[in-house]
Amino acid sequence: MSNSQHPLEIEYGLSALELLDALQARFRARVTLEGAVAEVQLTAHLTRLQYEGGIARFESHDEDGKHDFTLHLPEDKNIVRIECKNVRNSKRLQVEIQKTRASKNDPSSRYYDASHFEIIAVCLGKKTRNWKQFFFASAADLSHHKEYPEKLAVMHSLPASGNADNEIWFSDLRTLLRKKFPAS
Repeated sequence: MSNSQHPLEIEYGLSALELLDALQARFRARVTLEGAVAEVQLTAHLTRLQYEGGIARFESHDEDGKHDFTLHLPEDKNIVRIECKNVRNSKRLQVEIQKTRASKNDPSSRYYDASHFEIIAVCLGKKTRNWKQFFFASAADLSHHKEYPEKLAVMHSLPASGNADNEIWFSDLRTLLRKKFPAS
């Protein structure tokens, strides 16, 4: 085991344990951390899918206003954009699909345009404690906002069982890609 410090330990003058304790003690920091964990777990999932030939390649994006991942399907010139979210921490199994902030001049800007991404990936870790488990859905199958029909609704119910695979939600991304995005 190396005695070298992580760059964050050096930057903040805290040990790794102190940094983890700070994250654990602060709600907003935990929410941010859980979002990062979901994206890292989805990256691992996409890496396996690429290795198995389910996708040609992918990129991840950490930019405001941009989707989280871009997939390139095998033998297909089209791309599939993915937005990654965590399941809500509530009694019902559901996902909240909206941005963190809205523009002061546009109250609808907090809601996602229906064309912003093709797939929503929902990490179930908050509920199942298995941060590798996801549900996937095509944005085309999600309900729209009542006041802004070009936007997606905020709340979406997820299947109660650990295995989705119905007409909207899928527990396997490859199955969703085959059914909803067949190679042209």
